[in-house]
Amino acid sequence: MRKCPHCGEVMAKGQEICFACGQHFRERGHSGERPHSRVVFILVGVLVLAVIIGAVFVVAGRPRRAAAEARRQEQAQLEEAARVAAEAKRDSTRAAVRSDATGALLQEVTDLESRFNIVRKEVVRERPSAAQAKLISQCGAELGRLRKLVAAIGDGPDSASDSLRSELLDGERTVRSLISALIRAPKK
Repeated sequence: MRKCPHCGEVMAKGQEICFACGQHFRERGHSGERPHSRVVFILVGVLVLAVIIGAVFVVAGRPRRAAAEARRQEQAQLEEAARVAAEAKRDSTRAAVRSDATGALLQEVTDLESRFNIVRKEVVRERPSAAQAKLISQCGAELGRLRKLVAAIGDGPDSASDSLRSELLDGERTVRSLISALIRAPKK
């Protein structure tokens, strides 16, 4: 038995009008169907909102991952340049021991490298900008090349060493200009 939703009077099955209050009443198509609860709508809304927020976080994380990858690549380039410079330094140090003149040239390159390291520490605090990283890489490569030139000057004949000394002086000027450019390079 069912009751009138308006007055609470008991109604017979199939009765569409309440005899007590006169209100019309229709039966639902499915007898077991319940009206939708607000709680269901709220839960669905919260679920949709959670999916949207999750999608935003996934999309927002992509640039951060790309930036982290770029920083990792820059760091790898800097480490490679440092490795090349250290290798060149070891090679040139062995050759420089053979000659006092070569030792003096090596000292010039070492002084230039010390100046570069001081400027790099002062100018680049945490992470270098892209322009700074490029200049640091170029400077490291040029210093490695200069160390190899000093080694070649010590190993080669005197006639060839004059042209190598000229090339060494040009390389030192290049490193000085790279250091100056590093000082002026845009920072992050």
